[in-house]
Amino acid sequence: MASRWVVGACARILCLLLMAVLLPRAALAEPKTGAPKSGASCQAAPQNGDDDGEDNEDNNDNEGVRFGVGDGCVKVTAGVSYTYQQTKQIAGVPRIVNRNGTVTQNTMSQSVTASSGLEYTRQTSLGEFKSTIGGEWSKSTDDGTTNGSAYFTGWSVGLGGLTVGYTGSLMSFWEGNFLTSASSPGRSATTIVYEHAFGEADKVAAGVESNLPTSPNADTDIWTFDFSNPIYSLRWRHETEALTTHVSGIVRRADFSNSPLLPLLPNTATDRTGWAASIGLSVPTPFITDGDEVSMQATYAVDASSYLGTTNDLVVYQSIVRSIGPTKGWSAVASYHHEWSDEWESNIFASFVSVKADLLLADPESDTFRTAVNLYWKPVKHLKFGAEFGYVDLKIAPNGVLGFFNGNSGRAYIGTFSVSAEL
Repeated sequence: MASRWVVGACARILCLLLMAVLLPRAALAEPKTGAPKSGASCQAAPQNGDDDGEDNEDNNDNEGVRFGVGDGCVKVTAGVSYTYQQTKQIAGVPRIVNRNGTVTQNTMSQSVTASSGLEYTRQTSLGEFKSTIGGEWSKSTDDGTTNGSAYFTGWSVGLGGLTVGYTGSLMSFWEGNFLTSASSPGRSATTIVYEHAFGEADKVAAGVESNLPTSPNADTDIWTFDFSNPIYSLRWRHETEALTTHVSGIVRRADFSNSPLLPLLPNTATDRTGWAASIGLSVPTPFITDGDEVSMQATYAVDASSYLGTTNDLVVYQSIVRSIGPTKGWSAVASYHHEWSDEWESNIFASFVSVKADLLLADPESDTFRTAVNLYWKPVKHLKFGAEFGYVDLKIAPNGVLGFFNGNSGRAYIGTFSVSAEL
């Protein structure tokens, strides 16, 4: 018997699906350069196949509803989705992780998510001013809430090449349309970033990111800039019609000074320099089908395993375990996107992450392989149905006497059905 929140959520989904499908898009004109005159408005980038004879670097930005406000442009985005997930697990593979971060012990999960975003842009004498903010509400099976969780997902304020806010790391590159998690750099943090363009194809960005969490249950505060132990990041990106190349790196101070001191055991509390480097590549394959693309990213990290796509950095466990040497690891992910027609598309990915730690009385190792394939059907604009099959293989070798590393190896098969609608 469906629970009360599922019935109510389904009713909300039907209403929002109708709104998303039937609400007309704003189709107003916006100048390409210079500050728009008062009362001027905006338009979405032309769809594929719409050729106005001009180049537009935002041709892929067709989402949302736009309208003019004074000398600027406002874009409103919204979406709603329902997901049903069924897993078959062998041994100790972690259960389903909900949108709010909680973990359900069930092998079945239903979730409803509604998201919205607001963006304002305006041309100034110092360059483009841009501000964004996004939020989300979600309710999942056994997520520990009665009415779901509502939270902000990010924000930013930028002028010219300078941007501050809660955004993705400069290490992030690979993106995929999947419901199964992949191992790739995808950390979000409060950041200060400056980006400068060299010619039409090259951009270099440098930034400072907030600290990594120092406890397993630390709450994420997207409004606070905690730079007491900052992470310095650098990125170079080369983008042309033929390919996009990404090279990035970070450096940080890995502080293990809070590690416990135990009787008769050496004092191994220390500070170390952590770092990570990543390279990514995205290549369109129009010789197969227009819209097809291959994307990949590989990362190596020393005392910075959060940038490999794993859930936690070893520093968050420093009150429990003693680190006597660097934690090293690498990750790689590759995917292929294929468009069968205007209504049908598929995606497939494979990722692998390996981490090795050097702890007192233990040298644990972890290897995780993930893969998934899906099929999406878009019968009308803004409405999408999807089916996905995923597989996870997790192997952990304790290599020591620390018992809490035992019993986590195993495999899981994950089947997912989803329906979503967007403005």
